Amino acid sequence: MLLQIISPEGQVFSGEVDEVTLPSSTGEITILPNHMPLFCKIGEGEIRMSGPQGKTNLAVCGGFLEVTTNKVSILADFAARCETIQLKEAQEARQRAETALKGKQDHRNVILAEKQLKKAILELKIAQKYKKKR
Repeated sequence: MLLQIISPEGQVFSGEVDEVTLPSSTGEITILPNHMPLFCKIGEGEIRMSGPQGKTNLAVCGGFLEVTTNKVSILADFAARCETIQLKEAQEARQRAETALKGKQDHRNVILAEKQLKKAILELKIAQKYKKKR
């Protein structure tokens, strides 16, 4: 089945896969070929996929999943291949977000800082997990 993952930065992945497992807003789900049509919200965590090219893992934070006849489309708020996440940059992003949350800000900036903090924590978690495996 065809899997396409798009984030605000552009296309993150496009290719044939045999299965994809991802976090939904209600728990982890696995999509296999000929899956019934589905539309749901994506949570934050890890996308694991396997196919002819091998296994690939991505970090994902928010967005939507649509499954149609042998096509899976993911529109993610944030998505990155695990091997491209830089531990040092993620730590710096976490520190910036924590500093921003401590400052007096309007409601909009607090929400943005909270999203940045969640993203940075997710990147750190995934990067540390795969750093141990390498």
